[in-house]
Amino acid sequence: MSEDAPKAIDLFCGAGGLSQGLTDAGFDVLWGIDSEENTKPTYDHNHDHEMVVGDIRETEPPDLGLEEGDLDLVAGGPPCPTFSLVGRSKINSLEGQSTTTDERHQLYEDFLRFVDHYQPKAFLMENVKGMLSAQNDDGEDVVDVISAQMEELGYEVTVKLLDSADFGVPQHRERLFFIGNRIGAENPDMDQWKTHREPKNEEEKQIKFNDAGGPEEEDQESLQAFSDTEEKEFPHFEESPGQREPWNTVADAILDLPPVSPSGDTPPTHAEEYTMGPVSKYQYWIRGRPGPDDWEGRTLYNHECRGHNMRDLTLYKLLGEGTSYIIGDIPEEHQPYRSDIFPDKLKKQNPKEPSTTVVAHLYKDGHMFIHPTEARSITVREAARLQSFPDDFEFPVARTHAFKQVGNAVPALLAQALGTAVRKKVLGVEEEESATLEADD
Repeated sequence: MSEDAPKAIDLFCGAGGLSQGLTDAGFDVLWGIDSEENTKPTYDHNHDHEMVVGDIRETEPPDLGLEEGDLDLVAGGPPCPTFSLVGRSKINSLEGQSTTTDERHQLYEDFLRFVDHYQPKAFLMENVKGMLSAQNDDGEDVVDVISAQMEELGYEVTVKLLDSADFGVPQHRERLFFIGNRIGAENPDMDQWKTHREPKNEEEKQIKFNDAGGPEEEDQESLQAFSDTEEKEFPHFEESPGQREPWNTVADAILDLPPVSPSGDTPPTHAEEYTMGPVSKYQYWIRGRPGPDDWEGRTLYNHECRGHNMRDLTLYKLLGEGTSYIIGDIPEEHQPYRSDIFPDKLKKQNPKEPSTTVVAHLYKDGHMFIHPTEARSITVREAARLQSFPDDFEFPVARTHAFKQVGNAVPALLAQALGTAVRKKVLGVEEEESATLEADD
């Protein structure tokens, strides 16, 4: 990475989905922190900068070797489980504060404490959709309270709810983002950076084949195009991109991966090699390092499914296209759970749509993520693809920890879209400079 690359840190970094996306957007991520010890093997395996495990409430901002104000971006997704306790506390009163001194302490305040310390040119904070409708004990809108605290630190703030499917991720995942800058720039309007849209008809829901045989040989006019505009390499993020493509789907994301079976017979319970090349444009991209065409003999990481009992396997087989995708729609006598409370407790993912939101609960069971064509729940690799982690991003931990890390992550592709928008719109680092950075890496 070039010394001129914009610098960032990642708070509450987890396995590193946000770090991955920011790196792909041209940022040099210098440091990360997370409280979960099991995330460190994954983060260290996939990133080449320092990541520490610790309680951010008791962690002082480290010396990054930068002059004051030279950090370009503080990013992170602090958990905020108790919205009612969000108050108008002054950030400068948080120095040395812990949960033992103030039970109302919220982790987003530590995010702002790091912002106040480094005075970065910009910040990017992610949180759950529920914050939009939350109020504190005083009846104030939580989003307004937090935005006001950010503005007190000297930042112009924009708050936006985004669905990752609108940015090429094969998954519906709505998350709230706070974007701020203190350098007088205009924050990006992320509606203008969307690359994908809802399909207009059944034809647009079909898998988006990459007919040209790979990026190096591709003839742009021979690709199956969904617009009259010139085909762009995926992913391509720019403001006001023109015609958008239909959402990427579960089929686009995972159906090139070899089958696995919970029976342990044929096919096996896990696969360590690809058995065919990529088919869709998304698959070409996600296999893209070292190259999508160089797949024979390459290791396939984390493609292993959990075991299932015969009752679950039978129910899994029952669900699917032509019947129903959720167990709540089948006759009551076959319901394993109360249908009035858990209508979607068992859900088979529809291959013609983006997946439902990948959740950390996957580490407990996979009932809500049944494979679209096989009677089993999805593998870690398939969950990672739905979260837009590239195939060479390995999770070298137990399967339960891997599922949890994937489910908790910011989709890497959405992070790349946000990072690119901030880099171009706020920091003023244009495409030519980014290309130079990648060439120097």
